[in-house]
Amino acid sequence: MKEIKGEEIKKILRPRARDGHKGDYGKDLIVAGSHGMAGAAVMCGKACLKSGAGLVRFAAPVEIWTELQTAVPEATCVLRDVKRAKEKYSAMVIGPGLGEEKNDVRMMNCILETYEGGLVIDADGLNDIWRFGMEDQVKSSGASIIMTPHPGEAAGLLWGYSRKEGQRIEERENTAVRLAEKFGATVVLKGAGTIIADQRGGVYVNGTGNPGMATGGSGDILAGMIAGLLGQGYDTIDAVRAAVYIHGLAGDIAADRFGEISMTAMDILDCLPYAFMQMTR
Repeated sequence: MKEIKGEEIKKILRPRARDGHKGDYGKDLIVAGSHGMAGAAVMCGKACLKSGAGLVRFAAPVEIWTELQTAVPEATCVLRDVKRAKEKYSAMVIGPGLGEEKNDVRMMNCILETYEGGLVIDADGLNDIWRFGMEDQVKSSGASIIMTPHPGEAAGLLWGYSRKEGQRIEERENTAVRLAEKFGATVVLKGAGTIIADQRGGVYVNGTGNPGMATGGSGDILAGMIAGLLGQGYDTIDAVRAAVYIHGLAGDIAADRFGEISMTAMDILDCLPYAFMQMTR
């Protein structure tokens, strides 16, 4: 298992072209948000934009469009339906604040069957995989899939436990590797010392971050960051390592400013520009 180093991340990140335009930096679709959980989509979308995405679009229920476009005026909104899954996007996220609507599973199945770009599956998207028996669809998908579970979601994916029945997973490296092998995906097992495992056998551990990041919305930000980098054309494992490292670094900057007890996910989001600047100097 290799530790992610800041010097490696600095080499991964590319400067913006002087003559670049928004179309050069990705058009990303975020399938997220539901009644009462619009905030998850907001944080994911903002993080995607702050990670350099050129264009961001939400696929969300119409009743939360006002909330989304007020909070993220740079993004656009479309209805969440199957035909959106067949449109061309540079990267996709599915899951933050998705809720438990069975109709969303149809869209997720269509994405897995037809999409061939970088696909981040997080939160309720992960829960739907084991709730609705979608393991085969994930394994056979032509997309480059990144799964971002916390320990409880990992338990569901491996053993079918619900969130309430899930248990703490101590063998974190082994768990990440097993998930990567089971689903043929890159796995980001979140937590203290986030572990990344890919289907080729690579395993990485992250050293940035702090206990203040154990707060609602932190994972939504990470999912958006990964998609933002994928949409710009970064290799999957490079995008994931960079996002995980910089996400933790932004958390460390936030902890220095606000303290671990009081910091929130929005504080992490607000510190992302400073983390990216530190990595690109």
